[in-house]
This record gives sequence, C-alpha cells and structure tokens, in this order.
Amino acid sequence: MASVIDYDGGLKRIEFCLTPNGQRKSLRLGRVNAKTAKFWQDKVEAIIGDLLADKPHDSEVSKWLGRMDESMLKRMRAVGLADGVGLSQTTLGEFLDRYTTNMTGKPGTRIFYGHTIANLREYFTPQRAVRDISNQDADGWRAWMVEHEKLSPATVARRVVAARTVWKAAIRWNLAGSNPFAGVKGGTQENESRKVFIDRDTIAKLLDVASDPEWRAIIALARFGGLRIPSEIFALRWQDIDWHVGKMIVHSCKTEHHAGKAMRVVPLFEELRPHLLACFEAAEVGAEYVVSKHRLGGMNLRTQLERFITRAKLTAWPRLWQNMRASRESELMRQYDLTTVCRWIGNSPAIAAKHYAMSVDLNADFQRASGIGQAQQKAQQKAQQSGDCSDGQRMTSPSPESEKTPQNAGFVDACPALATAGETGAWAIQDSNL
Repeated sequence: MASVIDYDGGLKRIEFCLTPNGQRKSLRLGRVNAKTAKFWQDKVEAIIGDLLADKPHDSEVSKWLGRMDESMLKRMRAVGLADGVGLSQTTLGEFLDRYTTNMTGKPGTRIFYGHTIANLREYFTPQRAVRDISNQDADGWRAWMVEHEKLSPATVARRVVAARTVWKAAIRWNLAGSNPFAGVKGGTQENESRKVFIDRDTIAKLLDVASDPEWRAIIALARFGGLRIPSEIFALRWQDIDWHVGKMIVHSCKTEHHAGKAMRVVPLFEELRPHLLACFEAAEVGAEYVVSKHRLGGMNLRTQLERFITRAKLTAWPRLWQNMRASRESELMRQYDLTTVCRWIGNSPAIAAKHYAMSVDLNADFQRASGIGQAQQKAQQKAQQSGDCSDGQRMTSPSPESEKTPQNAGFVDACPALATAGETGAWAIQDSNL
C-alpha cells in the first residue's frame, strides 16, 4: 500500500493510495536513513488499513500521532493521513468567545468584527465543532448573507475577509487544520451608490440650523477640515491650533499604530477658521478641547446631525460623516497634488482613489477639458467687440452650417451629444450626464 522513494540524492518520501486504484499521494520525510523510512512506511500502512476498515487506530499509532510535532502533523493532515489529529473538539461558540476576549484594536474595529462573529454564530450555531466547518459550509455561509440577510455586496465582501482573519486564529490555536474561508470569493468592498458629494449649499443650511457654535465647528471640521468623526475631533485641543501660522495638529488614533502616522499637520482652511474662532470665543475659560460640551457619552453625533438635517428640510445621505470627509478630499484633489492632499486628510493615495474620490461637477469638468467653455467665452468677446465697430455694422458669428467643414461635420454626426450654441457659433453640451 505504501512505498519508500529516494530522490534528489538522499531525500526520501512515502508514496501511497488511500483507496484501491486511487490517486497516489506522497509524504515527504526529508533526509532520513533507511531504518527511519521503513518505520514511517509501516505507520502509514497501518493508518491506511484503519481508514479502509473504518476503525479507530490502536493505542500505539494514536500515541505516535499524539507525540508528533506540528510541522509533520500538518503534512500528514494535508495528504489525509491525520484528519482531525491534534485538533480539539472546541465548539464554535467557545472559540468565538475566546477570540472576542483576546481581540485588540479600536472600538470601531471590535464593532466591525462583532457583526461578522454574530453572522457566524447565527448560521453555524454555537454548538458546531470548529474543526467540522468545511469549505462547502463557508460557501453556504456567504450565500446565506446574500440571500437571507440581504446584505450589500460590499458588506458581504468585508465580512468574508473578516471571517478569514478570525479563522487564522483557530489554526494558530490548533483548533482547525485549514481555513475554509480562504477560497471564498469575497467580491468588491466598494459601494459606489453610497458615495455622495455634499455640496456647500447643503452645509450652509446645516450650519444655519446648528444649535450652538460648537456644533457648527464640528460640522465645519468634518466638511472643511476633513477630520474623522468622532475620534479626531474629540482629540483636537485648542493648543493644537496655531492661529498665526494657520495650521492645526490632528491626532489620529486610527493610524497611530503606523510609523509616523500618529498625527498630521492640516492647514487652517479659510472656510474652517471663522467657525473655530466662534467656538473659541464661546468656550469656557481654560477649556482644553475644542469639542467639550458634546464629547463622548454626552451625545450621539449621528443622531443629532440627523435632527439638523430634518430641521433644514434636507434629505439624509448615506454615511453622513464619512461623505463629508470624502467631499472635502475630492474638492482638494482639484486644487492640489494627490500626495499633499492625502497628507492633510490622513490616508494613502490608493485608499483615497478607491474609497474617497468623487466627481464634483462632471459636466463642468468635461467642458473645461474639451475647451468648450473657453471657445464660448472667446466667441462672446468677439461678438461684443464687433458691436463697437466704427462703421456701425455689427459682425455676426458664422451660422452652424458655415462652420461645418468636412472635418468637423463628420464629428458632429458621430457625436449627437454636441450641438451648436446659437449665435456664438461655439459647441455646447446637451447631455447633462457627460
């Protein structure tokens, strides 16, 4: 049933079949002598015999497997000779309780993993043995989140990745032999439908209905400062603001574990300064933090912001605070290079492009890129100058038919989104979706 093979000048492996006429598998032994190789061959044949007879191993084989080091045991499991050996019968509930107890990270991270852990408990049940959860079970869990829980593709993708991370701990703790979620297709973690650019008119209405200067400062810090809410605004102190130099130091607990990312210097943007000054004037003498009245535990910032949105007769948008921050970064990208903007906002160019960047005014950008706006302006200037001709005759811009040269006539026919602009003779965009 098993044979010893010599290869590569002294290395040995055992080749065998788990079933009659089945696919041959091999177990690498490394550089061992003939006596040791024969010992392993006998043990492998005994294990195969027990598997074919569907009976438990005798005490000698069981003790030998129990004393085996983890690296060799992994090789045995990989070829089907030690399924379940060395793995405890820990239940999923016990494992997840242990994982939660040992979990480190920020409160937001714990909440994120908590959602995934709750899904694992609900689908598999706490009584299920960790070692018994298979690749097929993991695929079923993902399908359940899509079909039963009706979660968005981005949420499903994030929770699949989180489940992989959780199971890595099960493998390290010798509770599982492999990661059933490793091959599960997560999908994209992006959700473009939840990206909404918050324009300045909307923010102006919010500021008008905000209850006090501190709340107006919170809104301004989110939309014009690009700070994370609530962690970065709660860490901002008055001593972090340099009014004369025009900068503020932002402390970020989210990125502090990365070298050199515990803090960043952000310009005191002109849209932000008046709201911070008003908040400073209204603050109590000796106040340390910019946000002191509405700190952690004192108010749910999202709930209160929703009240302001209702009071301003606006419609709430997805990711209330995050989209304010993303809108600010998208604005800054139009004026400054990406590396500089990312330093101010506190993320990487890859993250900014994937999760933050949004089109501010696609139609205006199209006109500017194609030169249409400049052509219209020049045509208007030319028409105005023609009105001042000394001979009293007004110059008229050529008709659309007169401008259709053989070259641009074909272009117009191929692009129905372009039309003539009347008396100016310039091209204008008709399709507002461009």
